[in-house]
Amino acid sequence: MMAYIVKRLLGAIPTIFILLTLTFALVHLAPGSPLDGDRPMTPEVRANLEAKYHMNEPLIQQYRRYLLNIAHLDFGTSFQYKNTSVNSLIAAGFPVSLTLGAAALALALALGIPLGMLAAVHQNHTADYGAMGLSLAGISVPNFVLGPLMVLVFAVYNDWLPAGGLDGWQSYVMPVLALAAMYVAYVTRLMRASTIEVLRSNYIRTARAKGLSGFRVFFVHVLPAALLPVVSFLGPAAAGILTGSVVVEQIFGIPGLGRFFVTGALNRDYTLVLGITLFYGIIIIGFNLLVDVIYGWLDPRVTY
Repeated sequence: MMAYIVKRLLGAIPTIFILLTLTFALVHLAPGSPLDGDRPMTPEVRANLEAKYHMNEPLIQQYRRYLLNIAHLDFGTSFQYKNTSVNSLIAAGFPVSLTLGAAALALALALGIPLGMLAAVHQNHTADYGAMGLSLAGISVPNFVLGPLMVLVFAVYNDWLPAGGLDGWQSYVMPVLALAAMYVAYVTRLMRASTIEVLRSNYIRTARAKGLSGFRVFFVHVLPAALLPVVSFLGPAAAGILTGSVVVEQIFGIPGLGRFFVTGALNRDYTLVLGITLFYGIIIIGFNLLVDVIYGWLDPRVTY
């Protein structure tokens, strides 16, 4: 397994390099400049700032300089947040985004797995129809629609929860629900389909014919096999939750990486956008590797 992990880590290097190159090209091709602002500046001041941030150099030289900085784990200095490094902004925002994303993913698994199992056991009955109806609603309503609706109902009309910001655990309730709703639906549908398939397998019939209790058959033989598609989905789910948190953090005013990314993009903060994109890419690649390892642990038939 260790050889497989090392091989995957080495294979991730070209992926990260391509991601960095494309992002660097796109942010520099976009119209405008980090020096553009509400107040005009004299040509002399602008020239001095461009020299300070090496923006007067050819693009290929800027790219080479940025690669050297990345090799030393230096994401540069933010244009928007003066005298603040991108590293420190990531260090400040990532714990907030990690808490939000981990809570949303945990909620999606905690609700989706039991709902999917319930729907599979009671296939084509009321419980099945109810679970599938909830999953359809979760898939149909995106988080940028659900978030403002929740603010309107739970914060504006009823004053049950804070509308935004971070002030205690109550501030996480609506963002986590808005972020997790779609993934609860996906996990429910996956778990239902995989559980139905496993329940119809020959080895489950054999286990029942041997006289094993229904509890043992379900939780020892059915559940581990039924969880495999859900485990495979965790990689894309983590990526979706990370990217989805960009919208949710902006809606609820949460000072996480998503909000920094949006403000950086709006203000053409090249270094901040590049740093957060690269950091997201590394986290997603690492999580996909972890999911593959867990998959092999659950299914002994998988070889590395």
